[in-house]
Amino acid sequence: MSIIYIALLSFASIFLVVKTRTAPTSHYRNIFWALASAVIMKASACITGYQAFTINLPIYQYALIDNFSTLSAVVSNIFLFHFGISILTQKVRTIIDYKVFPIVLFAGYIMLYISGVIDTAALNSTSKLSFGYNGAILGCVGCVNLYYEKKKTQEKGNALYGLLLLGLGLFTYAATEGILSLSIFPKTTIDVLNILSAGMIAVSSFTVTDLMKEHRGKIGFV
Repeated sequence: MSIIYIALLSFASIFLVVKTRTAPTSHYRNIFWALASAVIMKASACITGYQAFTINLPIYQYALIDNFSTLSAVVSNIFLFHFGISILTQKVRTIIDYKVFPIVLFAGYIMLYISGVIDTAALNSTSKLSFGYNGAILGCVGCVNLYYEKKKTQEKGNALYGLLLLGLGLFTYAATEGILSLSIFPKTTIDVLNILSAGMIAVSSFTVTDLMKEHRGKIGFV
């Protein structure tokens, strides 16, 4: 995995955490916590995966790091799916608290993994296609939908353009993670698109998090 890709993900992780922690009470804060968690776990998966393939380790350490990398990727995909649902349905009123949603999904995957029903490679592939790809697409649609919603109310600001950039970054991520990674496209092309998607997510985190300055009392799918 490219060092640039890891660096961009790490930067986005730090910035999203800082902005989210210091945000006032807002329903957007919970939404962006899901995105921050997805980026953090993706960065963790990439870092540990990079170490496993570049450092000469004993077999048991390699297996441990490889499994941690896989599980981190699974958690990242689940949180990304959670973010996609949250931002797409951010105006829906509900009394259901979906903060436990990622935990329940992860627990289910762990049970399948421990029981031997699904192996490590299949676990990563399944979560990538079922949650990573769908979560990125839902997030992309949610960002574009929220952009037009804000545009209709005559709202202005960099946050609107941040939404479009984040949506484009998520769409690129969905393409590289869900489609191109399973096709005959050269690895160099996929690496470049990965860097572009991470770059767009990192840059958009500067402005899109300004949405957290809004105060609302509604409860969404968060």
